[in-house]
Amino acid sequence: MPASFSKDFEELQKVLGYQFNDKGLLVRSLTHKSYAGEQGLKSYETLEFLGDSLINFFVVDLLLSEFPEASEGDLAMMKSYFVSEEYLCELGEELLLDQYILLGGKRRNNHVSTSLLADTFEALWGAIYLDCGRSADFVRELYAKLYRKKIVEAVRKGEYKRDYKTLLQEETQRRWRERPFYRVVSVEGPHHNRLFEVECGIREFRATAKGRSKKSAQQLAARRVLELILSSES
Repeated sequence: MPASFSKDFEELQKVLGYQFNDKGLLVRSLTHKSYAGEQGLKSYETLEFLGDSLINFFVVDLLLSEFPEASEGDLAMMKSYFVSEEYLCELGEELLLDQYILLGGKRRNNHVSTSLLADTFEALWGAIYLDCGRSADFVRELYAKLYRKKIVEAVRKGEYKRDYKTLLQEETQRRWRERPFYRVVSVEGPHHNRLFEVECGIREFRATAKGRSKKSAQQLAARRVLELILSSES
């Protein structure tokens, strides 16, 4: 463990409201594979896999608790936003995780990307879960203590109703490492009052939508495809 990390860890643990019993787990959650390969350590990848599942559970549980009357469609949209790479990166930035991540080789002096920061945030929560003895209830309550107010306020402000093209792309990249396609199906009406019909699709999921601009039609079609993907899990 790098000696310079001891003081830094205390600050991070103070913000989290959790003291690690096994500091090695904390270090591992911050260790990128580039550094792990150089030092003969384990990277955060399996912890990230675990943390991803846990955060999905925490967010769904919190949303159902706070918004029991919300429709399944709205809940799916909320969840998609609060587990998105962009949102988790924002939470990682609040914890200043970019200052702790261990990078090796050419990556050492690079800017920490959105995906890397989001991955590290997920790994951190996987590490907390293992460190506390696999108590899902304890970790869920800790997550809610830190982020319940922030999430509830974001829902009430409608912040989760954002760029559906971005939401869809994040979801499809996460699932399949693929991007959806968009194509104009038809254009109706005079030049000053056109109505665009656009198709959006990926794999077996397809939807069309109409709008007064290609952009608005694409947004609505993207939302419909995202809803189809999310509802396919039900």
